[in-house]
Amino acid sequence: MAALAEDPELGVRVQLAQHHPAAAPELLLRCYLEYRCHGRDHLSELPQFPTEGLDRFADDPDPAVRRLVALDQHADPDLVDRLSRDPDAKVRQAMASSPRLPAARITALLDDPELAEASAANPAFTADQMHQVLNRLNECADCHLQGSS
Repeated sequence: MAALAEDPELGVRVQLAQHHPAAAPELLLRCYLEYRCHGRDHLSELPQFPTEGLDRFADDPDPAVRRLVALDQHADPDLVDRLSRDPDAKVRQAMASSPRLPAARITALLDDPELAEASAANPAFTADQMHQVLNRLNECADCHLQGSS
């Protein structure tokens, strides 16, 4: 396996990374960064894909690489917040679902039709926060109904 992980052919390394259950995290990341074809995203979904140090890709010109920041368990919340405003929609969606996104930003993104679903599914969005949002919506609905009668 070690020899194949260092094979000069990218295709060999990618096949190894995609199909070997003990592929090293470093190999998965390397293949993700070098491979630009079908199956790339699958690499980042594998359980052994690294989840630390990915914040260094926040300013990468490739949006798919910037999305990796959402997987970083130690990414600075301010960085995740900044990337939730990225020009690329998929980067914004990835950050909206990142548990490192500050709570206030998660709530704010609920008003963004493009990001509402991802932010509502954010594991850091607590039941208390959901209840607060629902209570505000109910209050707004009540005010609207009172104003129309």
